[in-house]
Amino acid sequence: MATGIRTKTLVLLATAAILGGGLYLFEQQLPPPNSTDTETKKPLFGFQEGDVVALKIIAPDYSLNLKKLETGNWVIDREKQTPAEEGTVVFLLNLLTTGQRDRSLQVSAERAADYGLAPPMATVDITLKDGQQHRLLLGDTTFDGLKLYAEIDPPAEPREKMTVTLVPLDLKNALQRPLQEWERQQAAN
Repeated sequence: MATGIRTKTLVLLATAAILGGGLYLFEQQLPPPNSTDTETKKPLFGFQEGDVVALKIIAPDYSLNLKKLETGNWVIDREKQTPAEEGTVVFLLNLLTTGQRDRSLQVSAERAADYGLAPPMATVDITLKDGQQHRLLLGDTTFDGLKLYAEIDPPAEPREKMTVTLVPLDLKNALQRPLQEWERQQAAN
């Protein structure tokens, strides 16, 4: 009986070794993972968080002007400056500076509405400390719900073609917030 168990064990070990070796050889024959995906992904913009001094956000429910003071604090710039919720602003800035562009499509400008870009779901105008301006137009969610259609730094003049880029879905979460979430809440005594 002991011999039968040893034989079965040896057969199982030999089978496992053969299958493992076969899998190893098979994987060696496969091409390397598609490195072009990581090569085609580029940052949304080429600036750093610290370079941004002003943001103008136009969302469906509100328009908001954010300004960075010399102290480094963010305020909502209205008739009277109101302290902004730093976490909310930093979350958006982080997405703008570390978010990655995915694929881009060249489409007819007449099809902007097909991507939710006419009018856009949200617009972010970005001002850098050197005076440069950038703009991000956000459109609809992609069919799989994983990305957003966007137009990055669209030209001011009318054009026949436009570049629609896939951007992180988190940008929608960062911008579709109630106005109260942009304002710093005073601690209750």
